[in-house]
Amino acid sequence: MGKILVVDDDEQMCEDISEMLSREGYTVSHVGSGEEALDRIKSEDFDVILTDLIMPGIDGMEVLRQSKRLKPAARVIMITGFGTIENAVEAMKEGASDYISKPFKINEVQATVKRALEEAKFSKCLSTSGAKSDRVQEMLSSLSNPIRRATIEYLFLQGRSSFMTILEELGVEDHTKLSFHLRKLKSFGMLEQDEKKKYALSAEGKRIAEALKNLKGYTL
Repeated sequence: MGKILVVDDDEQMCEDISEMLSREGYTVSHVGSGEEALDRIKSEDFDVILTDLIMPGIDGMEVLRQSKRLKPAARVIMITGFGTIENAVEAMKEGASDYISKPFKINEVQATVKRALEEAKFSKCLSTSGAKSDRVQEMLSSLSNPIRRATIEYLFLQGRSSFMTILEELGVEDHTKLSFHLRKLKSFGMLEQDEKKKYALSAEGKRIAEALKNLKGYTL
């Protein structure tokens, strides 16, 4: 199912998240500091690392940076508190797969972990898909995140749509998170907006959607 490390200086929070995920069949370990987390990451392989953003000593950002250096295949999810969403978005710019905000719901934690595991699976699928141009490979790699990929799939099938329609159709509850991913897709030239601010696939986006559809081991 997946091996997960939970990192939080709040012991009760660690235990609660560990219980939530263990019930889903994941193998879960938890530690109470960034220092302990790095020791575990050096000696063990984890599929997903959930780490609190604000901790004494080594904080979540440093856990992210070091884990990407030590175990780049591991997906990192940031746990944020009130007023730290902006920091979580910065963490995503540095390579975090996602974030969850306190207080969170059980299904939110489960869905976020599932997306991170899907991201890892897609990246593995992409690495064995055969030769493509560097540009196509780079853009497909940017779609390892399920929210970005779902956006491309939705617009490929449905055409021009507003932000709120995409938000509702994809079932994303966090406006900030979707906005971040749409900006990333625009930066790659895959999306465009009209005068009414509606989103649509650009010519490049349509080409990438076709490449995604034909990706070995993946179905659009």
